[in-house]
Amino acid sequence: MPNNKRKRLSKIKGKEKAHPYSRKARQISRAMTKEASISKAKNDRINASIARGQKVVWFRDRINEDDLKAQKSWSKLELQKLLSEYLNRNQDQVDELVEKRNTIRGLSPKETLFLQVMESEAKEAKLSGIDVPDLTNGLVVKTLRIWDGDVNSITTIKLVKCKPPVDEQGD
Repeated sequence: MPNNKRKRLSKIKGKEKAHPYSRKARQISRAMTKEASISKAKNDRINASIARGQKVVWFRDRINEDDLKAQKSWSKLELQKLLSEYLNRNQDQVDELVEKRNTIRGLSPKETLFLQVMESEAKEAKLSGIDVPDLTNGLVVKTLRIWDGDVNSITTIKLVKCKPPVDEQGD
């Protein structure tokens, strides 16, 4: 294949006059497909970073001011208990939706998606663990407290995989 393919839709000249079965139409189609996949990948990255940011904000909100002043690091068991609290944060809504699912009306797609996300999150926690801020390190605790909530600077906060305590894994 010659190396004369246009990579961007904006660089293709005469695209309005292209015949539907011409080489230019195929070129336009390739460029549109590429731009769509790039856009989808960008949106996926943004959504993943927003979800990660919300998780880190939840953990940041659970740190006491006393821990910050003393630069107290947490034990692994305390971190596991905090993770189980994180996993049970929406348990009331889940119970309500499970009850509602058993009625004649059923659930809306949004409610079904919410239940699926909560189930997959719990399964992920039990199998491989969830990335949480490393609160066992005092420097990470301090960094977490001064973090401004910017998703782009979330890489300054060290994350570790953590599983809930063993006694709760035997559901």
